Amino acid sequence: MATRQSSRVNRNAPVGRQARTLTLQCLYMHDLRGHFEPQTIDWLCSETPVAGAVRRNAELMIAAILDDVDSLDALIQRYAPALPVNLLAIVDRSVLRVAIYEMLYRTQVPSRVVINEATELASEFGSESSARFVNGVLGSVLGDSIAIRQTDPSGA
Repeated sequence: MATRQSSRVNRNAPVGRQARTLTLQCLYMHDLRGHFEPQTIDWLCSETPVAGAVRRNAELMIAAILDDVDSLDALIQRYAPALPVNLLAIVDRSVLRVAIYEMLYRTQVPSRVVINEATELASEFGSESSARFVNGVLGSVLGDSIAIRQTDPSGA
């Protein structure tokens, strides 16, 4: 994963930020390999040890996102129709999956916090335009998130 800073989880960051970073890294590897290997999280955690709460939080998010990846991708396609989801940069796609999952299903985290965190992750791990792209897509999702939560997450 190309980064401007360290690709490791910042152990001084809040638990939620560390879990999002770990989740992003695992989703990135999932997309590169075409499948998820549970030892990916073991390897990442051996490289940069994290608290048990961080790992558990990341494992829950990874499982939920991968279980619902088709619905999340349908939403990404709906709000970023210029390119098919599979042609988006892997970092951008992964950041969007994490953020949209959180906006829809982890409502205890304010949407503005989710968008800010996603924009920061996109800036840290993505290209020069990633943060602007992610922020724009998530801003559109935010406008519709209440309606999306009340219907099928795929928007159907």
